[in-house]
Amino acid sequence: MRQLGTLPNRSDAERLAAWLVTQRIDAHAEQSGDAWAIWVRDEDHLAESREALAHFQANPQDQRYRGAETQAERVRREEEQERKRALGNVVEMRNRWGSGLGGAARRCPLVLALIGASVIVALFTNAGRTEGPILDALRILSLQNIDLASGTLDVWACIRQGQVWRLITPIFIHYGIWHLVFNMFWLFDLGGQIENRRGTWYMLLLVLGLAVLANIGQGLEASAFGGRGFAFGGMSGVGYGIFGYLLIKVRFDNRDHYQLSPVTVVIGLVWFVLCLARSFPDTAGLLSFIPPIANSAHTVGLFAGMAIAYAPLLFPRRDVS
Repeated sequence: MRQLGTLPNRSDAERLAAWLVTQRIDAHAEQSGDAWAIWVRDEDHLAESREALAHFQANPQDQRYRGAETQAERVRREEEQERKRALGNVVEMRNRWGSGLGGAARRCPLVLALIGASVIVALFTNAGRTEGPILDALRILSLQNIDLASGTLDVWACIRQGQVWRLITPIFIHYGIWHLVFNMFWLFDLGGQIENRRGTWYMLLLVLGLAVLANIGQGLEASAFGGRGFAFGGMSGVGYGIFGYLLIKVRFDNRDHYQLSPVTVVIGLVWFVLCLARSFPDTAGLLSFIPPIANSAHTVGLFAGMAIAYAPLLFPRRDVS
């Protein structure tokens, strides 16, 4: 900090210091003996500040100096708000990095509960390899409702009997450890952001809606093929719904500051296309390393998530004064 110079009275010194502040030069006035000294914090601004002092001494009533104190106070408030925002960003990023996964914050109890439930189901079913009452209770169709004599499966038999939880519970079934790991990683990384910003109840409604729509979509596919593939499961329909939701929000309405890296977008879309290609005979052999995929759940989930995110933009809220 350097002393710029002195003025004989307090009002002039404070007016000049205030005008310097309006020029984004950190300055203040303080008494120095019988005079008042003007101090400038940044020496890089010393030369232009000396020019301002010389001009003020020659033209103390110049129009530019009128109201300088009021303008300086406004500038200080704005700078204080900017510092608070910067501090908030530092805290927010520390929370994100502390979570260990790209941008997902810690405050996501529902996401953690969904992960816990999926892991428990995987442990008790040997990652979907061991048939038993757990898988039978979670699938959209119970084995007890299969009529082998008819030659076809009624995918919706349990639903019509009132077992409506089966429209949701297939999301907890995972076939193989990597199926579980990838789905849980995506749920935590992307879903954690939504719950942290919009709250647990919003996330619950979003997950339930995506789960029902994705499972109905996959159930319709199974029905179209005589019930083949009714034993589908996984969180990927919900995962692609969350992915689609963030795609729209980041692109068109990112007031909640969601994070969706280009790498994540590319991986998500490429995997989506590869899984679709796996279902066609001409490319099935080439993509045989990909297991059978619930593509209808992926597709319905993706577009449902995009629609949910975009719907508020079609009906913008009007403020009433």
